[in-house]
Amino acid sequence: MDPVSNLVKLSMVLPMWQADTPDNFLMAWMHFHPADPWFVQVYVSGGVVTLDVPRDVLLKGPDELAICDDLQVQPSGEPMWTLFTLRWNPDEPLTFRVPTANLRGFLAETAKLVPPGTEESRIDWDTEIFGLFEEAEEPQEGDGQ
Repeated sequence: MDPVSNLVKLSMVLPMWQADTPDNFLMAWMHFHPADPWFVQVYVSGGVVTLDVPRDVLLKGPDELAICDDLQVQPSGEPMWTLFTLRWNPDEPLTFRVPTANLRGFLAETAKLVPPGTEESRIDWDTEIFGLFEEAEEPQEGDGQ
């Protein structure tokens, strides 16, 4: 893949308040790469977690429950907040309130770069398939080669 096409094209800082302890505050950085338009990278401050979140989970979450491996997004019952539940530790999930307007604004900007439903058109399938075949042909450690 062309390294320039993989550069971050859109970023935003998203404040996060712990739902049951509003004094606990973290920042998340959201990055969107048009070269990988299905996902938004989410980095939570303090090394809490780094996630590749399907964009459709973030698009649905303010209006209805949406879940991926390590994140659950859902309406809070208050229009100004959306709930992010980090599920990376199943015994201790952490729920945060994030400003719905900030999240929707960021997602609207991603839609300007890559409208939802057009993600597949952004992928250079010939290059991706060629890369897969190259990886398959490389000798693996312990193959005796």
